[in-house]
Amino acid sequence: MSVVLPASLGRPTLSRDGAILPPTSLLGAPGPYVYDATSARRIPAVGRALQLYSGLVKQMPMDAYRGYQRLPQPRLLARPDPFRAGSWFVHVNVEDYLLSGNAISRVTVRGADGWPLAVEWLPATWTYVVWDPYAEESISYYYVGQKLPFDDVIHVRRGADRFYPVRGVGVVEEYLTTLDRVAMEEEYERQAWLDKFSGPVREPVILPNGTQVVPLAWSPSDTQLTEARHMSLTDVANIFNLDSYWLGAPVAGMTYRTAGPQYQQVLRTSLEPVLADFEDVWSDAWLPRGTNIRFRRSQLLREDLATSTTAAVAAYGAGIETLEEARVEIGLPPNMPAAIGVGSDMATPSGSPDMVSPDDPNADLPAGEPGGPQ
Repeated sequence: MSVVLPASLGRPTLSRDGAILPPTSLLGAPGPYVYDATSARRIPAVGRALQLYSGLVKQMPMDAYRGYQRLPQPRLLARPDPFRAGSWFVHVNVEDYLLSGNAISRVTVRGADGWPLAVEWLPATWTYVVWDPYAEESISYYYVGQKLPFDDVIHVRRGADRFYPVRGVGVVEEYLTTLDRVAMEEEYERQAWLDKFSGPVREPVILPNGTQVVPLAWSPSDTQLTEARHMSLTDVANIFNLDSYWLGAPVAGMTYRTAGPQYQQVLRTSLEPVLADFEDVWSDAWLPRGTNIRFRRSQLLREDLATSTTAAVAAYGAGIETLEEARVEIGLPPNMPAAIGVGSDMATPSGSPDMVSPDDPNADLPAGEPGGPQ
């Protein structure tokens, strides 16, 4: 017997004219304020967490590697969907992965060798999974009612539904009641404010000289709402596996730290598990065997110019980096101007193979090859 379930939380419904609508809530215990991925986005802390994940990940270019050697970047990695920005493609996939637990795309163009040349993002709320454990082709994907070729579907899952293991589980489905409680707090606070400070009419008043006006204040019970909101920020941070200070929650004893350690912390504890899933699945689906996709982490770990320059000088002095690599590390072009240091051991003649930039698309071609260093 086959089982049908959407990739995201809910099941399909039909409009009056028979068109397929986005799924409504089916699993968990939906509340009046948060009942699916779309309603969860209205919580400011959730929006901040999504912007943090997707905003940081889409800043990191995707590179192709064979072992430890970086290859010229294929156009597919720079712009997976030729009709959309590459950063946008990464952004929406990361959001679907977090909210719905499933980031789904499909191959739209293949080359003569059969490998993808272009892919298209499919919203998880419109994609449905049919699972028949006893059939030869046990998994089928449907998008807006049409069956998709199985080999063209690229599915990145966040964990697995223990009752339906072919789909992932998003944070909304996993923590639905907690998110609904957070939204309820915000609604209660809004109503309390209106009840206390609004009235049926607004009229000017003339008061005698010497009248003291005392502003209305929150009652002790209402004052506790502020503390509850702070705790809710911590709850949402825990849901998204983030340190609470990233969402604006007060953190006692937070000492001053430079940007590097903070980004390194969020990269290791929060972003790396997400990047690992995307890199593994997209590598298998997009590139030939033995070639892997890696997001460029160095984009997030750059310090200010003074700190970066000190580190680059130390790396060059220790022989870890070449002069050209050290210059690229601090954002300068690899080749120095000819008027500076001519004749010294710090200068490299123009046209030397050492002058090939790491960002040059032909940098990894062997010497003597067409387009490579001569």
